[in-house]
Amino acid sequence: MILRRISTAIRERDWTAVAIEFAVVVLGIFVALQAEGWYQEREDRRLEQVYISRITEETRANLEMLRQYEQIYNDKVQFIMALPEMNLGQAVEDNPVEFMQRLDNSSYIAIPDMRSESFDELESSGRLTLLRDASLRAEIVGNLNDYRSTRPVLDNPIGDYRRLLFETLPGQSYYGFRNESGAMDAAPIAAAIEMFRNHPRFAAAANAEIAYGTDVLFWVRIFAERSGQVLDLLEASKSQ
Repeated sequence: MILRRISTAIRERDWTAVAIEFAVVVLGIFVALQAEGWYQEREDRRLEQVYISRITEETRANLEMLRQYEQIYNDKVQFIMALPEMNLGQAVEDNPVEFMQRLDNSSYIAIPDMRSESFDELESSGRLTLLRDASLRAEIVGNLNDYRSTRPVLDNPIGDYRRLLFETLPGQSYYGFRNESGAMDAAPIAAAIEMFRNHPRFAAAANAEIAYGTDVLFWVRIFAERSGQVLDLLEASKSQ
């Protein structure tokens, strides 16, 4: 319709009408582009809040996980430091299951990956700029990348503590602890742990494990603090 009117105006040499029709076309295109841009901006802001909410929940879960592992490794180090002078008869007989739990935890050597599904989804799709706050993006990337590069190192202690422990601990006692409920025979456990701590390599192995556990504890606390800072930034972004 508009093209027909423009053609008619040109044939009739009605340049004023041509200019008006042309202006209408340009204005229509401009309004359409503005409307599309407004809609896209609105959709981007909606998606930003969706991803911020998802990343917030994942970061909160990561923080809770790190706090749990802080407790695990603190208990691990405390138990190994106390083991050389521990009254085994009392410690094992009072509660064999609890003692076995602490003994088992003392050999724990790994920490899990952080959750990052939502951020990875943004990164892989090339849409990180949906998160408008550049400082927030940098904090998330830095925290995740630093943790990922540190975690494999923390999975590999250098001492013989775990191997010596499981070479000495009666297999039947450990099987019963892992797979059966009810009372446990404390005597063989106490005798085995006495042999374990009297082993010629025990002191060096325990020292290396304490150093390893302390190192993990240090880094877990660092990343818990950094994850808390990221969480604060995410919470602040929800109100923007």
